Amino acid sequence: MHHTPRLLTFGAAALLALALAGCQKKEDDRVEGPAERAGRELDAAADKAAVHLDKARDDFQQAAKETGRELDQAAEKAGDQLNKAAEVVGEKLERAGEKVQASAAAAREDQEREEKKEKK
Repeated sequence: MHHTPRLLTFGAAALLALALAGCQKKEDDRVEGPAERAGRELDAAADKAAVHLDKARDDFQQAAKETGRELDQAAEKAGDQLNKAAEVVGEKLERAGEKVQASAAAAREDQEREEKKEKK
């Protein structure tokens, strides 16, 4: 009687193994239908589109970096030119100021001479 529980356990394990073997998915021997083929083609097209989109994104990011560098260089160059122009304008304003001061000094001298003449 000692063998009966072992035999029952072995038998249950064998039945379980057979049941699990019957649940395994068999290779599909059916011929692929149009919907399945279309689904597979859609999957392939989506994968291909994703690759192209990734490449386009990478190209766009690279172009954006290059454009950013070019804009920085152009802004720096424009800033340099504005600084030079500001220097030129500053020098011209300084000369104009000197001329105005000289003219004002000359006008004061003329006025002082006129006042001296009138006093005499």
